[in-house]
Order: sequence, then structure tokens, then C-alpha cells
Amino acid sequence: MIILITTTVITVIGLLVGLGLVFTGRKFYVPVDEKEAAVRAALPGNNCGACGYAGCDAMAAAIAAGDAPVNGCPVGGTPVAEQIGEIMGVSADAV
Repeated sequence: MIILITTTVITVIGLLVGLGLVFTGRKFYVPVDEKEAAVRAALPGNNCGACGYAGCDAMAAAIAAGDAPVNGCPVGGTPVAEQIGEIMGVSADAV
């Protein structure tokens, strides 16, 4: 009998914690900019700062916002610039 009570209490606690996590996840949801995520995936990921930004995440946010050129990554060179230009809908040569 004690095992059934313990199992029931643990199950109820698990359900309450699960519902709390679902509510918290919906309450504090942060939308993701798809272009920024795509640009970040195209960058080499060296986080070297050669572009003048703190790292690839900051560079991707600046490119997506239009504050940085698509060919601003010196490490990636022309292939990365062309790929980011396709994502942003501009020509890498026009920048």
C-alpha cells in the first residue's frame, strides 16, 4: 500500500512540475530571427573578432539588422560572403 501512495505522490509532483515548465516556457518565449540564425550558420564560427564584432553571433545579428555588410567576415572570404548574400537577398559584390 505504501508503494502505491509513494508512486501516486511522485506522479502528481512530476505532472505539476511538467505543467509549470510548459507554462514558464510559453511565458518567457523569445522569438528567433530566422535570417540571423541562417547567417550565423553560414559564418565559419572562429569567433576571432577580425570583423570588428565580438564574435560570429554579434556579426550575424549585425548583418541581419543591416548594420554590417554581407562580406564583412575576412576569415570566410568570398564563399561565405556569397552564401550570406543569398540569405539576405543581396549581391556580395554590390556591398
